[in-house]
Amino acid sequence: MHTDLHACFCDESAMRFWNFPASKTMAETEKALVWLSKTTSPYDHLAWAICRRSNGRCIGMVAYHHKDAYHRRLQLGYIVAPKHQRSGFGTEAVRAVLDYCAGALHAHRIEAWIHPDNVASTRLVERLGFRCEGGPSTDYWRIGDGYASVMIYVLINHDRV
Repeated sequence: MHTDLHACFCDESAMRFWNFPASKTMAETEKALVWLSKTTSPYDHLAWAICRRSNGRCIGMVAYHHKDAYHRRLQLGYIVAPKHQRSGFGTEAVRAVLDYCAGALHAHRIEAWIHPDNVASTRLVERLGFRCEGGPSTDYWRIGDGYASVMIYVLINHDRV
């Protein structure tokens, strides 16, 4: 599975909108995966692999992070390998994690912070009911030696919580 995720994490095209640069080596991917897989508590963050049902191959990842239990909010992040994008895998995986976050975690506010140029991601969250709440938040993420701005998309779960 690490090799499959490395295919995402080392791909400049796949990582161009993430908040850290593409991995140059498998060791860099492993370091990112160690942090993502820390399960000291699901009350901070939790990540899932996105796998194809047909062969079990990992084609991406979806995670929640920056969970605030008192205010019942969290942020989502996701990535799908470029050759599997625009096939519905991201929408299916994000929808499943949204159901988990709203149901099991009682999240009221779910945020997706998206680079203004990431049209595909914007369309994905809008299909799932998110609305743009603001932005761009200029130079919000530090990525390597540069900075990136983000738009804030939000889903409020009135009827689930």
